[in-house]
Amino acid sequence: MYAPKLGLRNIFRQKRRTATTLLVMTFGIGCLLMAEGHSRYVEWGLRELTTHTETGHLQIFSEDYFSREEDTVLKHGLENYERIRGELNRIRDVEVVAARISFMGLISNGDKSVAFVGEGIEPEAEQEMRNLFGVGDPAYDSLMKYDGRADIVVLGSGLAKSINARTGDCFTLLATTANGALNAIDVEFAGSFQASSPEYDKRALIVPLHTAQLLLNTNKVKNLVVALDETEKTGHLRDEIASRLKEKGFRVTVKKWSDLSMYYDRVRSFYHQMVGFLSLVLFIIVFFSTANTVMMAVVERTREIGTMLSLGTSRWQTLRIFFFEGLFIGIIGGALSAVFALALSRIINDAGIMLSPPPGLTFGYPLSIRNAIGFHIQTFIATVVVVTVASILPALKVTTMKIVDALGHI
Repeated sequence: MYAPKLGLRNIFRQKRRTATTLLVMTFGIGCLLMAEGHSRYVEWGLRELTTHTETGHLQIFSEDYFSREEDTVLKHGLENYERIRGELNRIRDVEVVAARISFMGLISNGDKSVAFVGEGIEPEAEQEMRNLFGVGDPAYDSLMKYDGRADIVVLGSGLAKSINARTGDCFTLLATTANGALNAIDVEFAGSFQASSPEYDKRALIVPLHTAQLLLNTNKVKNLVVALDETEKTGHLRDEIASRLKEKGFRVTVKKWSDLSMYYDRVRSFYHQMVGFLSLVLFIIVFFSTANTVMMAVVERTREIGTMLSLGTSRWQTLRIFFFEGLFIGIIGGALSAVFALALSRIINDAGIMLSPPPGLTFGYPLSIRNAIGFHIQTFIATVVVVTVASILPALKVTTMKIVDALGHI
């Protein structure tokens, strides 16, 4: 029973050495916890931003959309989308259902024509979906100010600059219709927006849904975008909605947002690999730092250990003392690391530090940390195990020495 007490007392015999070990552990493991917390924030923020500004949580397509090629625009679009929307709005967890159309063509100011990638949207529904995450967008405000007029367009800032667009200017949109013919309409420039990608910003434009349908001469839409009240319900509701629409006779395919967002998967994979490598490096540093501290203590106390063995203390009891030394250092170091990470995370989150835009994007994001209790617990347990093992290994050599050699050690 005296092993735990001796183990606890021994870690304070060399206060400076113990403090150095705890400092290395606190700073190293604390930085690991903050790196993981930032990774979780980026993953969560990108997930919510993606679902509330781009993909929604679910998307409804026609059954043939992914299995057959389209000879003409919207050949496999949704026809009865208003009826499908009505069914979706009856589901309690569904917050917003928005129809969209994607199309391509040319925009001309009379002197210059530029290729564009366009999207027809329902401004009020899209803005409502963004408001669920607290992300407004001036592009949709500009569209809603025109009270549903069908002759307006909002351009990406790069495209607006390319054709020297000013508010109130008129442009001509030229595109291929759903019947394979060419069609053109005149639109009024209502404002600009900044797209996430610089390259896309030079080609992007947004028009109201009925403007896109007028240009393409169709009553169809490409898909329906569904926003839920909680992202965590996506998997369950995907199955429920697919089953419900099938029972109603709608030939549709229901896709989850995660099936449509390759960028999110790549960012998530990158951060997981980065944190995994960082974890490995930091635990190796903690292991050897602790092993070095215990090794020095063991060497200094070799004669003391020999004396204990000569007085009848078993090798197992001696080894247990070192086991508890490592265990208590691991517990103290793990607890200090968690406190350090939580305190510094709070300071960083309150500081409002903005990071530069990552490659391929036009906007930055805040340096924030999203702590997860589960990961803190896992890291604490791993720290205790690593430090305990690092303490036992050096002690094994001394406790297996002959008593005479231990007593005569200098």
